[in-house]
Amino acid sequence: MRRVGLLCTLALLVAACQEPFSSESFVPGGGPYEFVLDLSDSTAAYDLDLYSRLDGDPEELVPLQGTMLRAEWHSPSDSLFVEKVYLPLKGTCRSYYSRQIYQPYREDVRVVEPGIWTLVIRQEDRSQLVPFRGMGLVVRKKK
Repeated sequence: MRRVGLLCTLALLVAACQEPFSSESFVPGGGPYEFVLDLSDSTAAYDLDLYSRLDGDPEELVPLQGTMLRAEWHSPSDSLFVEKVYLPLKGTCRSYYSRQIYQPYREDVRVVEPGIWTLVIRQEDRSQLVPFRGMGLVVRKKK
């Protein structure tokens, strides 16, 4: 009987030490939003989703349909890749003074240089800033 208990404890310890398949981080404020990503596994693909919340008067939120973001990818060797991303602002959950945004960003990302990457996201059009509460990023690892 003790042997069964020992084996169960050992199995739980091994399971607890495994790397999680997803991670999530949130950067509060108006940006820029900097995320550090561990993309070290060269055998894995990654899915990335952006999320945020907009707060404001309904007159401010209703006309907001989308915004352009600038995504700057910094590789482990300090190379820079830049892309523009359109983020729809329709919202998955709404209230009178708030709108929740959850949007897939990239699917099946496989990096050519495994390691620790930095992703910096900023609003592209500084003249029409969207009232983000902050920006979050969900990274899911797929084997």
